[in-house]
Amino acid sequence: MKHWLRIIAAFLAIATFAAGFLTVATAARAFAQIIAGGGAAGIGSATSAGLAAGTGSATSTSLLQQQIDSNTQQIAALNQEIATYQTELQQVGADKKTLQSAIHGLDIQRSKVEAQVALTERQITVTQLQISQLGGEITDTQQAIADDQAALGEYLRNLQKDETQPLFIKVLASSDLSQAWTDMNATLQMQDAIQGKMQALRSQQASLASSKEVSQQKQQSLTTQQQSLTTQQQSLTATVQTKSQLLVETNAKESVYQKLLADAESELQSFSAFTQNAGGSKLVGSQTQCDAWGCYYNQRDAAWGNDSLDGTRYTLASDGCLITSMAMVMTHYGYRSVTPVSINSNPGNFAAYYPAYLLMTINVNGITAQRKAAAIDATLATGNPVIVGVHAYGGTHYVVLVSGRRGNYLMRDPYVANGDNINFSDHYSFSRIFSVARVIVG
Repeated sequence: MKHWLRIIAAFLAIATFAAGFLTVATAARAFAQIIAGGGAAGIGSATSAGLAAGTGSATSTSLLQQQIDSNTQQIAALNQEIATYQTELQQVGADKKTLQSAIHGLDIQRSKVEAQVALTERQITVTQLQISQLGGEITDTQQAIADDQAALGEYLRNLQKDETQPLFIKVLASSDLSQAWTDMNATLQMQDAIQGKMQALRSQQASLASSKEVSQQKQQSLTTQQQSLTTQQQSLTATVQTKSQLLVETNAKESVYQKLLADAESELQSFSAFTQNAGGSKLVGSQTQCDAWGCYYNQRDAAWGNDSLDGTRYTLASDGCLITSMAMVMTHYGYRSVTPVSINSNPGNFAAYYPAYLLMTINVNGITAQRKAAAIDATLATGNPVIVGVHAYGGTHYVVLVSGRRGNYLMRDPYVANGDNINFSDHYSFSRIFSVARVIVG
């Protein structure tokens, strides 16, 4: 009697497992190793097809990996090359400033940027290969899961046809208890095998989800790398243009170069002296105001005040009065998107012989703006603003005059907090103006 109870209890457990298993439909390949008959043949065929596809996929994956490894080696070599160029640039920077050293530095910079472009191109290639590799893995895994599900569904349909009577009833009705016990053991073994294969398939599905997530991350990295490549290519073009510009500005003469260098250094130091004596370069917040005239900007605005002026030791807060004045005037002519940052972000707006020294003609987002000498009252009478340079506080400073005549002017001062439409004479002396320019845009 105890023997029969053990048999019935075991088959009840099997029946319970089968009831739950019918809702999963995921482990067909496991049955190919366990069962015999027509269903096994079908599953075996699917397995063979899967193995054949997997062999081709493995070959493709191997080729992709070889290409990835080759590009990775090139990336390592390019990184070493870039590091060497950087060391050389630092040495040039420590040498005496001469026209020859400036040209040599630009040549090294060009080589460095070319290496950076090549590096980014290799990184893009690696990322694209990795995306292809992941795509193959995803396709293979999806196909394997689909094959398993289809085969399992077919087996379960066949199994359902055979189950005209509950299993434990068949055992009770059996006249051969030894055979019944053997059948029960086989069923238990099948249960263990199916559970193992189901767990393996769950792992396969988790691997699929992980591969998809990594693929999405690689796509995002690819977009970032492509954007970096565009920026580097623009930098390379700018470097080439800077060398040409330097030779033109100096007439390839050392004496001219030294004079231009001294003038630029003097102006930047004078800007710094004004800022220090007028109250310092402490940042201020919420300064930007736009109206019918245009926008008011402050060089000390927290939004950009700490930004390096064209990559130098100067900042917009300490030496950005001219840049900020130019930005304000451009907004007056309808280019409301222009800010001090817009001008500062283009290295081509600064002298090749001295970064941070703003050129008379600049380009912002394809728009050209040029300063030309003008008369204050005559220009203001036509409704056009002027940018004036003034000696003050032991240095020099630039502001925008927007209206007025005969020494009584309203200005937009890029240094004074909330310096929008304030009286020029409250802060500076008309007699100390040393430069007057109208801005021609377009």
